[in-house]
Amino acid sequence: MLRTLYQTVDRRRRPLRDHHYLVLPALGLAYGRCPNAASDGIRQAMATLARTFGEATSNAQSEHPAAQAQHAGYATGTLSSWVEGMTLLSARELTLRHPDALIFSAVRDPLARLAACYLRQYGAGRTPPVSSSFLGFRPQMSFAQFALQVCAINDRKSANAYRSQTAILRHNRTLLPRHFIRFESPEPDWQALREKARQICGIDIGTLPACQDANEAEVRKLLTEIGPDVRDAVRKRYRRDYQVLYAQS
Repeated sequence: MLRTLYQTVDRRRRPLRDHHYLVLPALGLAYGRCPNAASDGIRQAMATLARTFGEATSNAQSEHPAAQAQHAGYATGTLSSWVEGMTLLSARELTLRHPDALIFSAVRDPLARLAACYLRQYGAGRTPPVSSSFLGFRPQMSFAQFALQVCAINDRKSANAYRSQTAILRHNRTLLPRHFIRFESPEPDWQALREKARQICGIDIGTLPACQDANEAEVRKLLTEIGPDVRDAVRKRYRRDYQVLYAQS
């Protein structure tokens, strides 16, 4: 009862918090978006598919006018570059409207994803979201300090930028995506999805564009600078992500 009440209030306060799925109805394809997890290649591939097969943006906005008006502030603030030609839905809406969609998602090692989040919003020279101060974040925090602070916040209170990927993609205790493009192995994972799309949807989603992520060198540098205490805390905080998405790593 209390959980249901909290979810109702939270949906009113943060209407796009649980809108993670970008849908291309013409292809029967749905992408579950976890902020700070996708490579630039994934972004380019989805943009190409949207331009070629996507719905008009006006159609998407007519379905959710209030939500679409606010999408620029969603999660990392980058959603506006994703929704062109695609319909943005919650997991519940996706299962009701497109029950047969081929659902996939891009995921990333949780520690590297945290580093990408830090560089984008919380690192030196960045301006953290105003609301983050209520959760203990401060300007000019080091990455280690940022990571430990994130580890002290549960998923219910977390922003999607660092909320666990399994929590984002789970609906009724089940992960909706059946195919994952791991940041660490994008080409073979994308090729497996491409074959499945051919079999199920009768479409060719093309090859994954080859491109270097702009901040990847900075992410790697941050990861070399933290100690085992931070790594252990992150592994504990994102235990389910590691168990489900990176069981063999």
